[in-house]
Amino acid sequence: MNLYKKSLHKHVIVTVLVFSLIIGFTWLSNVSAVIPPDRTFGITNTYSVYGHAGITNADAGTRVWGNVGDNNVGYAGFTAIQVPDGIINTTTASGTAIENDASSVYDSLMSATQGTPAGVVTSLDLAGTHTVLNGNPITPGVYNVGATTLNGAVELSGAGVYIFRSSASLTIATSGGTMTLSNGATPCNVFWAVPASMTIGTGSHIEGTIIAKTGLISLATGASLVGRAISLVSQVTLDNNQITEPTCTPIPATLHVVKTVINDNGGTATSSDFTLNVTGTNVSTSSFAGSATGVDVTLDAGTYEVAESIVPTGYSQTASADCSGTIAFGETKTCTITNDDITPHLIVKKTVITDNGGTATSSDFTLNVTGTNVATSSFAGSAVGVDVTLDAGTYEVTEPIVPVGYSQTGSGDCSGTIALGETKTCTITNDDIAPQLVVNKLVVNDSGRTKVISDFPLFIDGVSVTSGVASTTVIGLHTVSETADSGYTSSIGGDDCAADGTITLALGDVKTCTIVNDDIAQSSGGGGGSYYAPVPPLIDVCFGE
Repeated sequence: MNLYKKSLHKHVIVTVLVFSLIIGFTWLSNVSAVIPPDRTFGITNTYSVYGHAGITNADAGTRVWGNVGDNNVGYAGFTAIQVPDGIINTTTASGTAIENDASSVYDSLMSATQGTPAGVVTSLDLAGTHTVLNGNPITPGVYNVGATTLNGAVELSGAGVYIFRSSASLTIATSGGTMTLSNGATPCNVFWAVPASMTIGTGSHIEGTIIAKTGLISLATGASLVGRAISLVSQVTLDNNQITEPTCTPIPATLHVVKTVINDNGGTATSSDFTLNVTGTNVSTSSFAGSATGVDVTLDAGTYEVAESIVPTGYSQTASADCSGTIAFGETKTCTITNDDITPHLIVKKTVITDNGGTATSSDFTLNVTGTNVATSSFAGSAVGVDVTLDAGTYEVTEPIVPVGYSQTGSGDCSGTIALGETKTCTITNDDIAPQLVVNKLVVNDSGRTKVISDFPLFIDGVSVTSGVASTTVIGLHTVSETADSGYTSSIGGDDCAADGTITLALGDVKTCTIVNDDIAQSSGGGGGSYYAPVPPLIDVCFGE
């Protein structure tokens, strides 16, 4: 093995070249723009000339800027003078690694299609003139060039990737074949995939990386190349040539950041109300207001992340797949962060208390909800609750009909305002109302007797009660009675009780029963049927309010 040490100049230039080759010596699907490929040349990045079967140089004037190598076969006509900033490497290990990497890229080039429009491959005859001045320059794309000869001026115009694929051998004509690059085209992004051999004629100039599958690559006297000459099976022959590794400035990656806001539940936020942050390397704009049409952010290749600094209350957040990950030089990715206003929830519960004989259940009561875009505005009550969605804003829960015999109370959140993403619980309680019965006592003393109300004990179902005072009881049949007095008649009626003192009470009833006692005239003492009647008569009466 012959190995020549690199100079300090070599270290500086190769560092730049390796960086640029991450872009130009690899391949991805979209070749309509400079997009870094899915694999690199690996060790081949620093080689300007490689021939599996050897390298031959016929003239001492040849200069190769970059490394030179073969697969342990040998080389002729090379010294450190011909390779001023590189090495000459003829090891089998290095050769095998170079061929593996370059062969993979060759296969990718031969199967590539243009990214925009998708799947496009253009047939192109390189013969003749193709220039901006002539109105027919070659623009970025994938071209099948057959076995034609490049015999005129060819101009590559525009930033992007150029792939030229031959079906056989390819020839650059003597002197007449020249290539120039303009309007952003760079040799880092020009590739030649040749299944057989490629010849660059005397005095001709070509740019880009040449990979010959089975044949040799031959540069005739005075021919020049800005790029690389790699023969996977055969040789590379040189004769007073200038071969230069291309130096290209990486094209920044671009993130297109879109903010989408969905307001279908009463939200009012707009895209610009949200602040988006981008982290990465050399990010052009790291923090900015959201935009529905998108904001373009440039950055270096590497890892990145798009995040929302603060997610406003009441909004959910989702991010598309390309809002984080890795991005390559020249690549464009779109990140969409979507904020959707969160539906408010109103949990409406019905509680029924039946401790006074009631039999109603929650479902016997109808509840209504008013508001904006109420999902269910009227429904049967439920003890576990009914989840009602609605837009943010004012609302109210009501019970249109309160059944007789039941009271109604509502919790604090049964009316008011509800915000995005908020959950409130309204509980409406119905309690069965115990019936009440008032027993009134009327005492008439118009025949000389003098007893008063308190002289007549009163009872409901045998339980003592006070005249004129409402007594809370239970639903059903009840009997009103008193302790009789022989000097007074007794009668019940004139209001809610039957003559025998019975009454049936329902929930919520407030009923009244009146017992009248009228004194019986006394004899005058000796009999004979005469009576003593005081004037005026005395009546003691007490009625419940």
